[in-house]
Amino acid sequence: MPAGWEVHDRPAEGALLVVREPAGADPPAFRANLVVTAVPVGGLSFRDWQAGSDEILARALEDYLLVDLERLSVGGRPGGRRLAHHAGPRGEALTLEQWVTLVDGVGHTLTATVATGRYDELADLLATAAASWRPDPLGGTGAR
Repeated sequence: MPAGWEVHDRPAEGALLVVREPAGADPPAFRANLVVTAVPVGGLSFRDWQAGSDEILARALEDYLLVDLERLSVGGRPGGRRLAHHAGPRGEALTLEQWVTLVDGVGHTLTATVATGRYDELADLLATAAASWRPDPLGGTGAR
């Protein structure tokens, strides 16, 4: 995970790890974050799991718009990457970038969320975090 980012000591239910960019002297209105989850998918195929994920995201996130979806290797396993836009709790424009893979019936997800206006500034850092992420079949965070 990015050096200097703060580990949230009580992540939400279902999250294995939540890290946020440091607040700094002049914190941004929305602090970028990375969230790692691992959830059993009940025997779904990768394709069906991801189709269901898109349906859930569209219902759960205001103004959700899928921008890009691609198949790629995640932690040396078949997986995918999703790029999407949605509105945050105060109506701010947010960009969601998500890397996903399925390991032994468990869907592993690394989700980055950042204010859209800062995406270019943080995209390389987020991609580096994703490249170093190794989903743990035993339920660990996979963070390095």
